[in-house]
Amino acid sequence: MTIEEELLSDLGRLSRRFPPPPIRSVYLPEPQPHALRHTEFGMITLEDGSAGLYYAWLGEGQQGMDERYPVETLVGTDPLALAGRLPERDEAVRSLAMAAVNAVTASAFGRAGYRPPDAPDSFGALQLRPGDHLGMVGFFPPLIGRLAGSGVRLTVIEKKPRFLEQEHGFEVTSDPTRLRDCNKVLTTATILLNGTAGEILAQLGRAEVVVMVGPTAGFVPDSLFARGVTAIGGTWIEDAPLAMERLRSDEPLGEAARKTLIHRDEYPGLGALLA
Repeated sequence: MTIEEELLSDLGRLSRRFPPPPIRSVYLPEPQPHALRHTEFGMITLEDGSAGLYYAWLGEGQQGMDERYPVETLVGTDPLALAGRLPERDEAVRSLAMAAVNAVTASAFGRAGYRPPDAPDSFGALQLRPGDHLGMVGFFPPLIGRLAGSGVRLTVIEKKPRFLEQEHGFEVTSDPTRLRDCNKVLTTATILLNGTAGEILAQLGRAEVVVMVGPTAGFVPDSLFARGVTAIGGTWIEDAPLAMERLRSDEPLGEAARKTLIHRDEYPGLGALLA
C-alpha cells in the first residue's frame, strides 16, 4: 500500500471505534502567497468542534477551490468520505482530504482520551551537533540561519525552481536520493499533500532521526512511524471558531491553537487508542 492508503487504513480503524460527526464548517482561502503576511491555511471543522488544517500555498491546482467545491455542498457531509480522497492526484482534492483527515483524527483522539504533548519549538525538538548531516525537505529559513558556523552539513531538497537557481552556500537539489547520506532529516508535512511522501521516506538511508513538522501534521501517525519517522510536530486546534476568525482575518492562530509533538517512542499506538 502507498503511505496515503496506509494512513487511511489506520484512520478507518480509528473511526470505526470513534465515528466522526458531520462537517460543520469549511474555510477555503484563495491562495495569494505574495500578498499575505502569514502563511495561509484552509480548515475543516466538525460538529464536535474538532478541526483540521491544510496548507493553502501548494500551487495553481488550489486556485478556485471555493468555486469547484462550494462550502454548502460539504457542510453536513461525512468527513470520512472526503478524507478517503487523499490518494487522488488533484491538488485541491488532496488539500480538502488532508484537512478532513486531520479533523477526524483530532475528533477520535479526543474521544479516546489522547492529547498530543506540547512541542518545545517549531522544529520537533531536533537536536543538532557538529558533524551532523541534516537533510531538509523544504526550506526552513529560521533554522537555516541558526546553522551558520555550527559545523552541521546541510542538504536541502526543494522542487521550486527559484530556490534551485539561487546560490545558498549549501547544497540545494531536487534529487531526494541525496537524503541517503543524511543522519538527520527534517521534513515539512506538505509532502503528504504534494504526493511525494512515499518517495521521500524511501530515501531515509542512514537517518537516525526523522522529524516531520507543520500545521497540517495532524493525522494518525502510526504509518509514518513505521516508515522511519521518529517524531511528528503539528498543530492542535483548541478553539475552532476563534481559529476560523483568525484565518479569515489573516492573523496568526495564537491561543486558538497549540503546537504539538508526538515522539514515536512515547506514542501509545493505534492499538492502545482503540482499547
